[in-house]
Amino acid sequence: MDNSKKQKLFLTDSMALIYRAYFAFQQNPLITSKGENVSAVFGFLKSILKILDEQQPDFFAAVFDTREPTFRHQIYPEYKATREKMPDEMSEQLPRIRQVLETLNIPIIEVPGLEADDVMGILAKIAEQQHVDAYLVTGDKDFMQLVNDAVKMYYIKRLADEPEILDREGVVVKLGVPPEKVIDFFSLTGDSSDNIPGVPQIGPKTAETLLSEFENLDHIYSQIDKVKPERIRKLLQEHKDQAYLSRKLVTIDTLRN
Repeated sequence: MDNSKKQKLFLTDSMALIYRAYFAFQQNPLITSKGENVSAVFGFLKSILKILDEQQPDFFAAVFDTREPTFRHQIYPEYKATREKMPDEMSEQLPRIRQVLETLNIPIIEVPGLEADDVMGILAKIAEQQHVDAYLVTGDKDFMQLVNDAVKMYYIKRLADEPEILDREGVVVKLGVPPEKVIDFFSLTGDSSDNIPGVPQIGPKTAETLLSEFENLDHIYSQIDKVKPERIRKLLQEHKDQAYLSRKLVTIDTLRN
């Protein structure tokens, strides 16, 4: 099949983008004549319109998290526990954002008990099965695990930055490992933004080296006696349970469809 003719589906990690939009204008918020802060509305809408104009997607949906706890909270109550409460000025803008999406006829998708990450992963998998290319609009590096020939990231790190479309090679450039190693990469390093512990004192470079030598987390532990230096070996041995817990937490669940 000619990839240039394939249809395109864009899915937004909406709350992540809304957070970025709100804090991008924190120093100089956009205030209406009625005193209403619309920074998040403006920033989020600007990103959406840019995609619609430049990428011309065939399908588009805004995916949202819900308030219900997920399986990750059930196995690890501390999951995302370090995140600060959403600012009131930001939460007050959410109804207006939903109203704008409805005006643009953009579907809003949310599934109680599932994070937006998992919903997007499921939809991307379905799209791939239907020979539709999926683009995941997010600044969250966890999504790099989903990238393949049919699934790419429309990567927005900061609102002021020009978005990047990341394929397999782009993931390697950004993270140092290919998509199939992303889960084990974060199992080792953890992810402070989600309060995923990982293995203490193992950073990106060490994780990259370990995965280059041993391929994956299972092989690291099945050949633990070969791991050098001794300090890293001991850290891995002492925090094995944490590493495997982190693997469960960081894995985007695409099997619940």
